[in-house]
Amino acid sequence: MTADHRPAPAGPRPRVTPVLIGLIGAVFLLQYIPALGLLERFGFMPALAAEQPWRMLTHAFIHSQPSPLHVGFNLLALFFFGSFLERAIGHVRFAVLYVLGALGGAVCVLVLADPTNPASWFALHVGASGAVFALVGALLTPTRELDRNLGGVLVLVALNAAIPLVELNISWESHLGGLITGFLLGCAALLPPPRRRPLVFGVAALLMVAVLAGLTVLKLLAVASLPPALSTF
Repeated sequence: MTADHRPAPAGPRPRVTPVLIGLIGAVFLLQYIPALGLLERFGFMPALAAEQPWRMLTHAFIHSQPSPLHVGFNLLALFFFGSFLERAIGHVRFAVLYVLGALGGAVCVLVLADPTNPASWFALHVGASGAVFALVGALLTPTRELDRNLGGVLVLVALNAAIPLVELNISWESHLGGLITGFLLGCAALLPPPRRRPLVFGVAALLMVAVLAGLTVLKLLAVASLPPALSTF
């Protein structure tokens, strides 16, 4: 086995992953205080993308209630996938991957939403699934450096992907957007020669931000140009 194909050595102890788990868990508990209205204030709705763009990120910290199934599966997946991946690619790149995965999920929801259909355009989307699926996408990078158990990855993915069938306000669009975002960034983080990875990943992250911003602007412009009789915007 050549040096380029050896499994990645165990990296530093994860720091970002436990912080994310703590934040998501704390926010979920705060959601039990009705007066805060966290789900309505911070969930992502395509119709509010232009007026309140921060929802494209904050939705990743809000989960469906009262059942803990949604947040439970996301935290479980984040613990296993996040801990492993953060050791492999480092704290900073992992944090960037997670944030852009959440944004990628929201952008996919926006792009695929139908502005002529109120049920689609005003639907509220919540959950860290887009960000979690970005981690999955990175784990699917075609490299031998990740000493991963793909069977376990696929089982957790299947369980997480099935949650929208029993829980409301969870979307497959967010899963898809996160998966694509994570796979592309995972390739940038793991496929180039080790010395070039920081630069390649940095450029890829900036390009991803530009692409996500461009898709958002194009969608909003397209909606703004619809005749009033068709648009619900």
